Amino acid sequence: MNTAQARFCIALILACILSSVSTSAEDSGKRDLLKLVDTSKNAVEGRWRKTDDGLTVSAANGARLMLPVQPRGEYDFRVTFTRRTGQHSIALIFVAGGRQSTFEIDAWGQNLAGIQNIDGRDIRQNATRVPDQPIKNGERYTAEIRVRRDRVEARLNDRVLATHRTTGADLSLLNIWTLPNRQSLGIGAWDSDTVFHSHEFREVSAGSPTPPRTVASTTPPRTVASTTPRPKSAPRSPRTAGSRVLIVIANEGFFYREYGDPRQELERAGFQVEVAAARRSPCRPHANSGQGADGGVVQPDLAITDVDPKRYAAILFSGGWGSSMYQYAFQGSYSNRAYNGDRRTKEAANRLINAFVEQDKYVCALCHGVSVLAWSRVKGRSLLAGRRATGPTRQGPAGIYNGQQAQPPSRWNSEQNGARMVAPNSVGDRRTAADDVVIDGKILTGQDDISAREMGRQMARLLSAGQ
Repeated sequence: MNTAQARFCIALILACILSSVSTSAEDSGKRDLLKLVDTSKNAVEGRWRKTDDGLTVSAANGARLMLPVQPRGEYDFRVTFTRRTGQHSIALIFVAGGRQSTFEIDAWGQNLAGIQNIDGRDIRQNATRVPDQPIKNGERYTAEIRVRRDRVEARLNDRVLATHRTTGADLSLLNIWTLPNRQSLGIGAWDSDTVFHSHEFREVSAGSPTPPRTVASTTPPRTVASTTPRPKSAPRSPRTAGSRVLIVIANEGFFYREYGDPRQELERAGFQVEVAAARRSPCRPHANSGQGADGGVVQPDLAITDVDPKRYAAILFSGGWGSSMYQYAFQGSYSNRAYNGDRRTKEAANRLINAFVEQDKYVCALCHGVSVLAWSRVKGRSLLAGRRATGPTRQGPAGIYNGQQAQPPSRWNSEQNGARMVAPNSVGDRRTAADDVVIDGKILTGQDDISAREMGRQMARLLSAGQ
């Protein structure tokens, strides 16, 4: 062997040694989180179990599990999974700058992927939105989130899907994925039977210690921290007697954000808001609908049968499946008996709608609350018949529809009653439902909870202008 050959061999040996050391160092920082999981303690929602394939969860809304690690600096979080059934999102719940958020694939029933929330905007509205990212059931995928001090990078099958420059301050977590510990990693599968084969965590650089948090229980919490501050008491000095607005919510199953956001906007504009329900007893919201840590229970000011419509300039029916209890002409029934209401309540709601129409006042509804207007009867016809309206793309409550067990989209109610439904997200910015409020004369309808704040703003604008 000559000198040149000898040098080449030595260089090759050194390169192999360095490569081995580098790989070994990288691998040494990896932790297999699957080995640390105790499903009896870490499951938050859904039926989770360990199998030979990994960690398996049965299809359930908001199925999620908290992983036993609280990252404090820069790190990589890598998960391999196979969605076996379903058509909804798989979520990696991560922490950046002390704030939780998610990287989701095949989300919102629109095959979207990205990071949510950013500045309160979900994948449908923020810049990390990546379209055409469906998950094929039965195929294995690798999803990874890389957190650095100045950015978050989301990868699918080792391909960068989205990069968001952030310190974490603009991140937040959708309430449907809330974990008991706000500094832990987690995984989720929405209404999809899924197996998570591996969960790898690799610390890249240590950060400042995360302040310890007391977790009272790993049992799913009934309430979550609000992404919408709880409305304060209404002003007690409205500008005129016509400055009162009535919001109608259900005693069981109203959507908190669809009550809270419009109320805030109306009160900010100087209007006095009063709340009515079927009974003058505490009203409890849907879980994870934007309520605060106090549970979001609302004490209504009066029962709907005691409302004097002359006192108000407008009425708003908040959404949530519980609003079904006010559907006057609906002939079916719901699996949840609380949604069925009673004849007296339905008649009272219908009388109110008629009175507001006769007095030429605004009649408004959000999300599933639009179904109340659809099933009203004013001079023998639905208030929405022939009217432009919007409504949620989500399903309504399960029950008997047209004599058969079903769970159609909530918009079905309006379509059945002759409404001219606009396309989802078609008002203003087509990337979001935040401005999807349709105005047809003095009837206002809002698409869903994302549109709730705009509903309050539009009501305040119209009422302030005296239109």
